[in-house]
Amino acid sequence: MSIINIDDFFDFDNHHPINRIAYTEEDAKYKLKCMKAMQDSGMKIFIDNAGNIAGEFPGQYSKNKNFVMGSHTDSVLNGGQFDGPIGVYMSLKAAENYKNSLNGSQYGNMKTVIYACEESTRFSTACIGSYYLNGAFSEEYLSTLQDKNGISFNEAVAEYKDYIFSHLAEYGIDLDNVELVDKVISPEEISEAIESHIEQSEILFDSNNSIGIIDSIGKPVRGQIDVHGKDSIVTSAKIINELTEFAKDSKSGSNEEAVRITVPKFNTIDSETNQKNIQGNLFLVYAQGENNHSGATPMDSRKDSVLGLSKLILGLDEFRKSNPEAKIDFLGTITPKWGANQIQDKTYLVMQVEPETYNPIIQAYAEDLGKENNITFDLLNFNKAVVPEDLHTELFVDIRQQYPVTPEETKDNLFNILKDVQTKHSDGKNSIGFYVTSEGTPVKTSTELLENVKQICEDKNYPCQIMHSWPGHDLACILDPNNTTGKRILFFIPSQGGSHNPKETTTREAVEIGTDVFCTLVNGRMNKIKEEYEKEAVLEK
Repeated sequence: MSIINIDDFFDFDNHHPINRIAYTEEDAKYKLKCMKAMQDSGMKIFIDNAGNIAGEFPGQYSKNKNFVMGSHTDSVLNGGQFDGPIGVYMSLKAAENYKNSLNGSQYGNMKTVIYACEESTRFSTACIGSYYLNGAFSEEYLSTLQDKNGISFNEAVAEYKDYIFSHLAEYGIDLDNVELVDKVISPEEISEAIESHIEQSEILFDSNNSIGIIDSIGKPVRGQIDVHGKDSIVTSAKIINELTEFAKDSKSGSNEEAVRITVPKFNTIDSETNQKNIQGNLFLVYAQGENNHSGATPMDSRKDSVLGLSKLILGLDEFRKSNPEAKIDFLGTITPKWGANQIQDKTYLVMQVEPETYNPIIQAYAEDLGKENNITFDLLNFNKAVVPEDLHTELFVDIRQQYPVTPEETKDNLFNILKDVQTKHSDGKNSIGFYVTSEGTPVKTSTELLENVKQICEDKNYPCQIMHSWPGHDLACILDPNNTTGKRILFFIPSQGGSHNPKETTTREAVEIGTDVFCTLVNGRMNKIKEEYEKEAVLEK
């Protein structure tokens, strides 16, 4: 009898927004459901200092071998239901399947891990749980993190754990079966690690392939760009436009970009906390695009409200230069719900236009520009506003690298672009500062495991293809790029509707095929551990 039921994890008939932000009550609730499945399957449960959760079937032999599988369950703001939990569901299902089919002793430990805080939505830092396991993020470093509401990382994790432990009985989980540990696994203990995920783009769907086997996993370089000066909004718009053009021009022979660049944050900040009253012909401009994943979405397929608003600002800046009698002042911008790995669907601009006779011209220009860029502009007219006296602009940049591009190359290119904007476009009137908040090196997956998955697909007549993963994943973080002992593999199942938005979808059939491949891979690799143990035992004799 199967304990792990697909309908307990996904609602294939509805696409409501998911808001399981890391360490919140909604996040804890979903993890409790997964913990219940772990317990019912017979696993011992562990929770560590970063909030990672693992269920374990300990092996009787080869106890130094650790087979690790899992993914995450936290989401972005208004995300989709399949990003992350697909990998957790398949891991739980594979663990159950293996245990039910086990005939005799288990060789090697099997761990099913739910990595904490994979999304960067809350702390503007991705893969916190897996980087903590790797040792890249120390407890001291994590203690310095704060979310946008000023809640520290330690406070967030404490509240999250309190909720879990106070609701164990409600979910039918035995307190004696849950143990607090420093880390649920360490990288030097990992023999093999696997993860599955929805693709987050539509390459598999368009090619009618059931499985995408990943040969390399990208990691982003992220940072903050600060622009100070009289025309900081215009200079920022130029930076956004130049970064976008650079990424579009980076296409290789495969017609795929070498880098993908997104600016999810375009906020003006009052640097002196002084304000002034503005009266006259004012516009609140709403740029409406579409949320999507900053890594998975090709540059030419985006409906990016930040980029659209930047093009509007640059166009109106040129208009006022050629029409000196037109007074157009840009007074403020904001991306109210930005996330570090999300293409933004809404960005706002406040501007003043004098005289009013230019209103229809600007309205018409915005309408035409919106059609060209798949963006909708709504201009709300009003007469009075309170705006910063002395503002500067803050941008957040997310740069995705495809293997073998290094973070050093990426940072060099970024600095050159910023330097060019400062010297050529702003005439040195605006100062531009940049600092890196996180960076990672793209990693290769295991050739042996890749061929293993490919063979499984061929044996089962599941069409597959080998591909690169633009988005980062926990699998790329738990083992650092120089790890020579642990093996890793990631594979995708098809999805539609983009990613990091409620339209994200995959079919029941796609999940079932992926689960079949996953279970077959797990059983085969666990048997491999047994074979290796038996060979070693013979040699010892």
